[in-house]
Amino acid sequence: MRKFLALFVVGLFFVSGVYADGFSKKGKTAGVEVEYSTAKPLVVGTNDFTISLSKGDTPLKGAEVIMKVFMPEMPGMPYMEYIGEAKESGEGVYEVMINFSMGGTWQVRIEFESEGKKYRYKSSVII
Repeated sequence: MRKFLALFVVGLFFVSGVYADGFSKKGKTAGVEVEYSTAKPLVVGTNDFTISLSKGDTPLKGAEVIMKVFMPEMPGMPYMEYIGEAKESGEGVYEVMINFSMGGTWQVRIEFESEGKKYRYKSSVII
């Protein structure tokens, strides 16, 4: 019985890791819908993000997109940040790699420029 229970628990850990849901967050800035997501759960270390930008039903193509994550300075800990330049991978879809150096609450800024207009979307994530 103990062997069965041990195998069952190990199996649950394996299945939960393989089929774990990713991360997704949505919002708006100046009429532009912003969604940023990952296929896997957020982890300390490297995370591959997909950023989707649209105005209504129209994808925002050809934008220059930068994703910045930072953690403010705290007692005994310096200010930390990581900036990634996103590359367009489809119509209104951009991909960027972000590295979270430690767990905690990270501030997220997605800045983009389209047709001469600059936008900034503010959010946060907890690792």
